[in-house]
This record gives sequence, structure tokens and C-alpha cells, in this order.
Amino acid sequence: MSGLRTPGAVAADTGAAPSGGRHYRVLVVTNLWPTDADPGYGSFVQALRPFGVAYDVLFIDGRQSVANYLRGIFEMRRRLATQPYDLIHAHFGLSGWAARLQARVPVVVSFMGDDVLGRFGRAGRVGLVGRVFRVSSFLLARLVAAVIVKSKPMKTRLRLASVHVIPNGVNLDVFRPMEIHEARQVLGLDSKRSFVLFPYDPEIPNKRYDLVQAAVRLAQRELPEVEILRVAGEPRRLMPLYLNAVDALALASHSEGSPNIVKEAMAVNLPVISVDVGDVAELIGPTEGCYIVPRRAEDIAARIVQVCRQGTRTRGREWIRAYAEECIARQIVAVYASVVGAK
Repeated sequence: MSGLRTPGAVAADTGAAPSGGRHYRVLVVTNLWPTDADPGYGSFVQALRPFGVAYDVLFIDGRQSVANYLRGIFEMRRRLATQPYDLIHAHFGLSGWAARLQARVPVVVSFMGDDVLGRFGRAGRVGLVGRVFRVSSFLLARLVAAVIVKSKPMKTRLRLASVHVIPNGVNLDVFRPMEIHEARQVLGLDSKRSFVLFPYDPEIPNKRYDLVQAAVRLAQRELPEVEILRVAGEPRRLMPLYLNAVDALALASHSEGSPNIVKEAMAVNLPVISVDVGDVAELIGPTEGCYIVPRRAEDIAARIVQVCRQGTRTRGREWIRAYAEECIARQIVAVYASVVGAK
């Protein structure tokens, strides 16, 4: 069916269940999944199988057509009629509404960021669509069995004490340090240049490419060899290479939930230069070589120059181990246990 897919469906694990002896069968309903047009969009991997979780994925391509949400509701109902599921885990608010339009199994919703915080324009204001998202998520959070958000500011926005703050995890086996020259050779990047990574589509106003661009232009006055490396729509398998090939990650967004790219940068020991947004301050913690800066081009530029001149890596991987996939998976399974137990 156009706009609906079942990517990566996982067969039930027949091995031993984790301590507690419980297996969970979960239907993941999501509009965040890689497509042919955007192979890097919304990739997420939860290391749940070792904890007794088997899951199937229903991908609703809402970017292709809003009508796919309606089709997704019918497909979801068909699956629930033919497969026994303990719960539905919906990712993003719109998918959560699709999942909630049934009464057969309980629903857990993971809000991702924009769906709770709103979509910001370049001027830092939330538009009409963003305000609708906010109200929609506020209501949905009170109609499901459990709610997961990615950061404390998201929980504050929802004003619901029972919300679980569980950011996405990072795969430390995939995102690991490697030699910068080796990564650049594979990607065909000039070894004599300095690169600041901007890992988003520059046309997304909230990500503030204009501010990062202005900062790099200022930095070029002292370091003419520095430039922005824009990476958007690339396959996820290439991101460890890009993160290892650049000198720094720059983040200037108006809003974020818990940006995965920061965890991935920390996992490869890449310096992070970011405004105080989402949970970035918590993610970088006391790591030397990573900086929280004001949302001004001059301040971002100063740190870019400092980091590129030093040419050193951080020890961010040590700090970010608390966000390893297996640690996050345990927290998610604990939410499943509470929901299924209540059921």
C-alpha cells in the first residue's frame, strides 16, 4: 500500500527472556523511517531484543501524503486483528493519534521534539502548525497508557508528572573513534582543510544554518581554511565517517528534543559547539573540548577557531556511555512492563 511499509520486522525471539521472564510483542507505529528519497531520515535503533522484545514496524510516510495516516489506521487495525500484541509504541505525535484510534491494546507514545515544542521559524517564533502540534500532543499525552519524551524541557511543556524522560540511545559499536585522515580519505575530503559539520538540511529554518554559516565566515578571517561540511540525506552508515572526518560539530537550533547527532559526536570524541538547546548541556556534561555558547555568530566563531587550532579530540565517549543503546533499552522495557502490568 502506497505510503505504508513494514521495514525491518523482527521475528519473535525464542531464546530466554530477561530476568522477570517476560516477553513483549510490540507494534511500532512511526512516521520516522529512512526512505529512498531521504535515506538518513528518522533512523532509530532500539536494542530491545536482548530484553525480551519482538517488534514489527508499521511505517506511515506522512511526508509523502497526509492521507497515509488514514491508511495507516486501517492497516494497524488489520494487524491487530491477526497478530497478538502486548502494546503499540508510537513514535511522534501524529503517529500516536493513529495508534490511539483503537481500543484493543494499550499505546505508548514517544514524542520526538517538534511535536511537543513546536516548529520554530528562523526568527525563533513558533508558527501556526507548530502551535497545533503543541496542543495536539498536550491532549494526546493524556489519552495514552504511557508517554516518553526526549528531554526535561519537553516534560515541562507537557505538564504531566507521569511522563518518562528517555532520550534515544547511541550505538557505541557503530559510532566509535577512528583516525581523521582515514575517514577523510574514504570520503574524499581535503586533508588540508578544516571542516565544521552541519548535519541538517539548510532549508529547515529551525536548524539555523544561516547562523552557523555566519559564524564560519567570521572564523575564516583567522582561519581561511575552515569551511562548512553540509551533510543531509546521507545513509546512516556514512555518519560515523563524517563525524570522524570533521574538526567540530556546530549546533545552533532554536529547539531540539535530545539531538542524536550530539550523542554520536560524543561517541567518536568529536568536539561539540552548541547553543543551550534541548538537553545538549547534559549530553556534553563536563567534557573538555565541548562548549555551550550564546546564540551569536561571534561566540560560535570564537570556539570554531579555538577547536580547529587545537586540532585535538575530546574524551566525550567516556561521558556518553550512560546513553548507550542497552542502557536506554532497559528504561524503555521498564515502561513496557508498567503498561502491560497495568493492563
